[in-house]
Amino acid sequence: MFEKIRNRLTLLFSILMMLFLFLFIASSYFILSFALYHDSKSAVQSLTAHEWEEHRHELIKWQKKSKKKRVKIDIKQHERAFYYVIDKDGQPFDGDEIFPELRQSILTRIKGWQPQPSEVRIEPFKLPDGKTLYIMLSGHSEYEGGQYIGAVYAGVDITQQHDVFERLMMILALLSIVFLVLSSLLGYYMASRAMKPIMRSFARQREFVADASHELRTPLSVIQSSLEVLESENQEGLSDFSRQLIVDLKDEVRMMTGLVGHLLTLARADSGVLQLRKETFDLAILSHQLARTFQTLLAKQAQLFELEVPDTLTVYADAERIKQLLYILLENASKYTPAGGRITLEVSEERKGKEHRVRLAVRDTGIGIAPEQQARIFDRFYRVDKVRSRRIGGTGLGLAIAEWIVQAHEGSIELESELGKGSTFTVFLPSNRKTG
Repeated sequence: MFEKIRNRLTLLFSILMMLFLFLFIASSYFILSFALYHDSKSAVQSLTAHEWEEHRHELIKWQKKSKKKRVKIDIKQHERAFYYVIDKDGQPFDGDEIFPELRQSILTRIKGWQPQPSEVRIEPFKLPDGKTLYIMLSGHSEYEGGQYIGAVYAGVDITQQHDVFERLMMILALLSIVFLVLSSLLGYYMASRAMKPIMRSFARQREFVADASHELRTPLSVIQSSLEVLESENQEGLSDFSRQLIVDLKDEVRMMTGLVGHLLTLARADSGVLQLRKETFDLAILSHQLARTFQTLLAKQAQLFELEVPDTLTVYADAERIKQLLYILLENASKYTPAGGRITLEVSEERKGKEHRVRLAVRDTGIGIAPEQQARIFDRFYRVDKVRSRRIGGTGLGLAIAEWIVQAHEGSIELESELGKGSTFTVFLPSNRKTG
């Protein structure tokens, strides 16, 4: 139990650290991106604005020329920035360039692009030698009479900034992974430290419950025996009130004895003292024995009982614990089923792949359990209706013990319930035999 809690705390701490790292990396991404690219963005936008102011009139005149002579574009290989003046057909007629071998690739990328104010794009380009360049592009479109007549595009080589940015992000990612691993280990260590006083307190509480339960069993047995002797020896001398008082006392002692027994069972189970005593037995015979016991009890409460079990079903399990499990489920069904209701015990064997498993189902037509309460139905001392449970002698421990018995047998228990229609508790246990 504590191992699961520690693992959950560690997982929760790791998830919180992951969220923190995600926010940190996202913030770092935008901050680094702004810091590294801000100057280049300002430079390319300034260049675009400058060249647009300088060439916009040329662009208008060029549009009106009947014979257009292409202007030679200057090559400035030692610069970081370039620009093109493009006509409406997408052909450059003026500009400076730093990568003449990339002219066609650049023109293809910007073809049809009519940038908005302050809009920039970062595009990768491959040089003939295989090297990748990253260029930040900006532009300004020119219109006359509502018609597009061309544009001025400018670009800045940001390969160095981009490489620095990628290296920084890679280093940041690696550091984040290392930090996450270290934080998970730290979370596990802190959870272990935090659990130690809780485990010590729980151990002391468990010992107290076990000792108290054990010590209470003897005086309760004495009280029960004394009440029975008093009732048998003084039957004629007792008034009706005294007789009823003795009956009430016997019911209370019986309920306290059951509570003490349940507490002792759970305390021993938690401490690991209570071990299963597995043996091979016929579950069909055990089911019939239990059914005979319960039929008398259910008949007194005007409840119908049905048993569906095969002729024989050999299993390898703790017979006493399986009997206790079925008794708890049947008793629970009886408590919450009104007179005239029906309780069914189904015992069968199912095949799942090569494995066989035993299916135990207790179905009733009782009051049912609300969906929001079903998740806690196996919690210790949890009772759906405390007033009703107190009246019928419920302690809130029976289903917790049933769950422990199932888990100790490496099985599972499921609940299906609907208010006003009843509940079905289904148990699956390994039968410890395989298909050949």
